[in-house]
Parts: sequence; structure tokens; C-alpha cells
Amino acid sequence: MVRINSFNVRRVLLDQGSSADIIYGDVFDQLGLTDKDLMPYTRTLVGFSGEQVWVRDYLDLDTVFGVDENAKLLRVRYLVLQVVESYNVIIGRNTLNRLCAVISTVHLAVKYPLIFGKVGKIVVDHRRARKCYNNCLSFYGKKGVGEGHRCHEIKVLEGDQDG
Repeated sequence: MVRINSFNVRRVLLDQGSSADIIYGDVFDQLGLTDKDLMPYTRTLVGFSGEQVWVRDYLDLDTVFGVDENAKLLRVRYLVLQVVESYNVIIGRNTLNRLCAVISTVHLAVKYPLIFGKVGKIVVDHRRARKCYNNCLSFYGKKGVGEGHRCHEIKVLEGDQDG
């Protein structure tokens, strides 16, 4: 989970192989953002298998990683994509490097330095992650999967705004 535009956004992929930070169109809309918030982007994004994806545009948003004493704020440039995916946001390697993140995929945990020599930590809820993963797997091989799919067990956004 990260906090973007006063909303907690769940189902965030920390992707060390991605060169872009991505926010998907439906999440963009739920964050209360409009086309007026966007800056023009004229290139396409090339996926892992070479497919090209049209980028709606981009915007810079303050993003908080972690909560309470683990919180760290970064301004992130997100490309907005009009496709449906299992994730709401993808955080790429450039932002992970700026965060100075150390990722343990085995433990589903991230650690990063904070001020005064402290270390921030984000840990994934293993049960929730497994449930989402299994839910998404159940869609494969069924009609409509090519149109995109969502893990319906976890909310896209929590509506707790702090202002």
C-alpha cells in the first residue's frame, strides 16, 4: 500500500524490472484527478514481451511509502495507462532507487533509510497477497481475460482521506 493524493492505494507492484511508474486509468479517476492534471506524453510504453501500450499522459504526485514512523514521501512521475490490470499502481526501479529500497521477495518486505539513521519497513500481508494471487489465477483460461481482470477480494482504494 502507498498513499497517493490522500488515498491509501492497495495492490501496488514494486517492479525492479520496470523503468516506469504506472498508475492505471480507473485508479486515476478514483483519486479525484482529471485530464486537467495531466501533462502531455507522446511516446508509447514497451512491455516485457515487446508489445506497445498507449500512454494516456503523465502527472507528478506526492507518494507516501509506509505509515507512521515508517513513512517516507517522494514525488513520483506516473504514466497513466488506460488498461485494466491486476495491480493499481506499479512502482519502477528509478523510484525504488530514489527510495533506496532493499527488497526481499522471499519475505515480501521492503526496507529503506529514514532520517536520523532509522530504517523504514513495509511488510505485505501474506494471506491477503496469496488470496489475491489465487483469485487472479482463477481467471486464466476463461472468457474475457484478454479484456483485463481484477483481484476482486481487495479494494482498489480505501476512502480514508486526511486532507
